[in-house]
Amino acid sequence: LLSPILLHAGILHLVGNVSVQIELGIFFEKEWGSWSWLVIYLLSGIGSLILSTTLKPDTISVGSSGAVMGLLGAKLSEILCRCCEPRITVQQKVGAAVRKELFCGMVTSITIVMAFSFIPFVDWAAHLGGLITGMLIGLILFAMTYMKSIVCRILWTFIGSIILTILFVVTLI
Repeated sequence: LLSPILLHAGILHLVGNVSVQIELGIFFEKEWGSWSWLVIYLLSGIGSLILSTTLKPDTISVGSSGAVMGLLGAKLSEILCRCCEPRITVQQKVGAAVRKELFCGMVTSITIVMAFSFIPFVDWAAHLGGLITGMLIGLILFAMTYMKSIVCRILWTFIGSIILTILFVVTLI
């Protein structure tokens, strides 16, 4: 399940994915930590491959773009988990404004990638699978990290875990 994430269909494909990974990956790894980043990246890659092989069983898929989409999805989840933080101090207000801008950037990036996912030889199912998996894993990780209310932490972690489990089980059947 991991080897297609490491394979690419030519030098341009490799350079394109690596450049995005360098730009986003380093930023997210510094922000989330190596272990969280690695969990999100690898599980999103696996989720992208599972959805791709489920929806497009006669197609060979290679590349790490599904895992990269998972990073974008996890960032969306982080922003959503932090949207209820208080905005009392100047620093908190600036943080909220930055998250709002990041949200717009993430939605724009996801929209552009998904729009280009429907051209020939690009695997839209892998992109979608990585995005959904990353969002759910991000919901699980970041609900526990950023939500203040214990009820919200448990609720959103439980919801993310259940949906992720159902999706993995249903696609593997």
